[in-house]
Amino acid sequence: MIAGADTWYSVLGGILPEPCLKIVRAAQRGDAEEARRLDRRLMPVWDLFKKFSSLRVVYALAELLDICSTEPPFPILPVSAAAKREIAEVLQNLPSGSGW
Repeated sequence: MIAGADTWYSVLGGILPEPCLKIVRAAQRGDAEEARRLDRRLMPVWDLFKKFSSLRVVYALAELLDICSTEPPFPILPVSAAAKREIAEVLQNLPSGSGW
């Protein structure tokens, strides 16, 4: 959006809507610095997406946040127990509430 797009969509918006909405609002205001600052705070999540795939990470996040407990559709496999622990650690270290 900073480069001129009208919208931004990330699967993360359904799991962590507050920081995603704040990124969008900052970009809409033309506050690229704030949008990038918020994006950097999500860097550990973006790194998990690269390491394990965004869809698989979001399924794990949904379970860890007690949103729902289900597995990705076959043939996609859920993340391993070790990966889920890594995801839980990242989640625990993210800002919460108004900390964004």
